[in-house]
Order: sequence, then structure tokens, then C-alpha cells
Amino acid sequence: MDLRMSNDSTQKAIGKSVAQNVSVMFGAQVVTWASSFILLYFLPRYLGSEDYGRLYLALSIKMMLGLFIDFGGNYLIPKEVARSEEKGARILSSYLMLRVMLWVLSIGMILLFSDLLGYSKHVNLLILVLAISKLWEGGTKAFSAYFQGREKMEYPSIGNIVERLFVSAVAIGALLLGADSLGIAVVITIGALLNLLVLLWYSKEKVSISYRFDPKFFTLLRSGMPYFLFSLFSVIYYRIDAVMLSSMTTEQVTGWYGGAYRFFDIIMVLPLLYKTAIFPVFSKLWNNKEGILENTVGHSLRLMIILGIPVAALIFLFAEPIIHFFMGLDEYGPSVLILQIFALSIPIIYMDIILGSALMGAANRQKGWAVAGLIAIFINVSFNYFLIPYTQTTYANGGIGAAVATLATELFVMSSAFYLLPKGYLRTFKTKYIAKPVGATLLMVLPVFLLMHFTGLYWMFMLLLSGVFYIGALLLLNTFDQKELQMIRNFISSSRKKLIPYLK
Repeated sequence: MDLRMSNDSTQKAIGKSVAQNVSVMFGAQVVTWASSFILLYFLPRYLGSEDYGRLYLALSIKMMLGLFIDFGGNYLIPKEVARSEEKGARILSSYLMLRVMLWVLSIGMILLFSDLLGYSKHVNLLILVLAISKLWEGGTKAFSAYFQGREKMEYPSIGNIVERLFVSAVAIGALLLGADSLGIAVVITIGALLNLLVLLWYSKEKVSISYRFDPKFFTLLRSGMPYFLFSLFSVIYYRIDAVMLSSMTTEQVTGWYGGAYRFFDIIMVLPLLYKTAIFPVFSKLWNNKEGILENTVGHSLRLMIILGIPVAALIFLFAEPIIHFFMGLDEYGPSVLILQIFALSIPIIYMDIILGSALMGAANRQKGWAVAGLIAIFINVSFNYFLIPYTQTTYANGGIGAAVATLATELFVMSSAFYLLPKGYLRTFKTKYIAKPVGATLLMVLPVFLLMHFTGLYWMFMLLLSGVFYIGALLLLNTFDQKELQMIRNFISSSRKKLIPYLK
């Protein structure tokens, strides 16, 4: 009885902690989402598909090289801090010093990479400007990872709000004044610096940093190598499509693909918010023997399925009005089919994010997960190599092939995660966890489909209605138990009150 009561109290504490941190990040994300959608409305239209394609290519290359600078710290720092706060400041200080050194090396790599691929002078300048921002982005991610380990996500959330509001407001103004992609890159770089300054301000009294490199840190780096490798491999197989598209097709096709991918990226924020909150919990429970970890993994997967399936269905249904509203069908019409293919990947990626967090944070299967990431690169490159030219020749849209390659790669990653995850981690997961969200999605889609074809309701209003239909269907099917309903109440309560004191 005492053990059961202890488990119940631990699970309640986990639920409360996750709800509070997700609510803080979600509250901040509402602001950043709004700014991101507004910026998405202006960028493709004012830059045009070709110049937008250049910017998307440069951003993709920056992300790939950025993982070299991060060197696995985005996983290792929160994991170590969550397990022992005493190591936190020492790990953070050493990682900050390491990232400065790696940034210097990455600049040389960027220049060599751009020269070998023969990019235009404009693209080379874009890459260089965005690479400069990686210096302070490295610091921002290190501080954010530290606060993630402490389960104090209000500070990084405020920094993200400042960055996104600045970038959106100034970039839109610059576009209206005639700025091209290079001007937008400069704005993005300044916004990233503001984010770091905000975190430095809040960390003055929260973190004790010596800015010294501890030689013992090399031992930690060796243990963190699998984190680095998987992070690097995952970003490569996510972003290599832009590099291959640019070399096999045109900047306009890259722009079509980038337009759909940018919207797809915004939707991916939902599971990433949850992952940020749950990863320290997984790390703390790594040696748990009472079944709490298995319950946490099972409930997390269930939540991703509840979110992922309806999101995929709605994006597939509304792909055309989405592209029309944000980018315009005249120039970005080919992005519709690309976005619909991306929509099929959404539930898979939502689950992949949770499974990967469990493998990296609790199951200690980092090496196997890194190998899966490496194999995923070869799968993605192989599919892209054959599908991009085929779909470019057949449909005059190589982006279709790249989107299919992404879907195939994510299916492999999900299969690998299920294979690597210890069997006991999913013993609490039940078939109804999939069946009920699927049933609720079908109950949602039917009235939405009828409204689309027999009424003149605006698509955004139908999106709102679909959310009401889905929630009603979930409740009708008795999808949630009492503990989950309590977690939802914690989320709503935390959303109202936790972030406000830090904004005063």
C-alpha cells in the first residue's frame, strides 16, 4: 500500500511538473506562433519562390552545421542537470567554452562547403550571415538546456518571445521597404542575439558560471558522443533534402518545398514543447523500478497520438487553402501536394520524438539510436537521389520526391525506435490508445468534409469547429481517465498564472 501511494504521489508530481512547464512554453508559443504565421504570410509573397528558396537553403545548411557546434549538449546538459544539479554550472561553463571553439571551426567549414557546391554569391552571403548568428545561438541553447534540466522553462520561453516578436516586426517592415533575403537574414541574426541577452539577464542570479573549461569535461564528452551523433544525423536527414533539391532542380522548386516545409516546421512545435518538458523527467526516472517510467512513456505516446492524428487529417484536408492564404496559389500552387505528403508524416514524427526522448533520456540506448540516425541518412539520401529527379521529370516538382523521402525515413526511424526500446517500456500501452483517437478523428472529419463541400464557411472557421468536434468526440468515446483530466486541469491552471510574474 505504501509503495502504491508513493507511486501515485510521484506520478502526480510528474504530471504537475510536465503540465506547468508545457503550459509556460505553450503560453509563450502562442505568441511565437502568431508571429511565425504572420511572418510566413509575408516572407514567401514578398521574396518570391526563388529568393525564398535561397533563404530556405541557407537556413537548412545553418541548421546542419549548427549541430556540430551544439555537440550533443541539447540532450546531455539537461540529462546531467536533471540527475545532479551540482554538476550543472560546471557542465554549462565548459559547454559554453567548447561552443565558441567549435563555432570558429564551423565558419571555416561553411566557407569550404559553399565553395565546393558552387553556390551563388548571394547564397554564400546568406549562409555566412546566418552562420555568424550561431555564435550566440550556441550560448542560448546551452542556457536553455540548463534551465530545461532544472525544469524552469519560463526563462527560455521569454527569450523566445522577445526574439520572435523582434524578427517578425522588423522583418515585415524590411520586406515592405523592399528588403531581400539577405536583409531578412540580418534581422534573424540580431533577433538571436536578443534571445541570448534575455537569458543572460535572467541567469545572473540563477546560475553561477565560471567560464572555465574543466579538463574532466572530456570524459563527459565521450559519454555524450552518441547524443551528438544522433542530433547531427537527425538534422542531416531532415535538411539534406534542401541541399539535394537545390542541386537537382531549381531555386523555385526549392522555394515550393521550403514554403510547405516551413508550415510543417511550425506544426512540429507541439511535440517539441512536450519533449522539452518530459526529457528531464525521463532522465530522472532512468533507474526507476516501480513502473512509473513505463506509465510516463505510455501516457506520453498516447498524448502524441491524440494530437498527431487530427492535426495530420486537418492539414491534409486544408492544404490548399493553407497554401493559398499564406503564400498564394499562383506562385506556390505546387506546394499543396508537398504539404499533404508532409501531413502523412505528422503522427509518425510525433511518436518518434517521444520514443527518441525515452531512448536518449532513460533507456540508455544512445548508441543504438545514433546508429539508427546514421542509417536514416543513407535511406533519406537514397530515396531523394532517385525520387527527386523522377518527380521533377514526371510532375515538374522534385519537392514531391523529397517529401516522400521524408515520410519513408520517418517510418524507418519509428520502426527502429520500437525495436530499440526495452519491451517493458510499452507494457502499459494499449490498442485503444490508437483506436479511440482514430475514431474521434473520423467523427471530426465527416462533418468537416460535409461543411467544406456544401457550405461557404471560411476555412479558418471550419478549423475552429473541427477542434470542437474532435474534443467532443474524445469525450464521447471516454478517451481520458481521471488522472489525465487532472493533468489537463493543471495545464489550464498553470497557463493562467505561472508566466505572468516573470514578465513583470
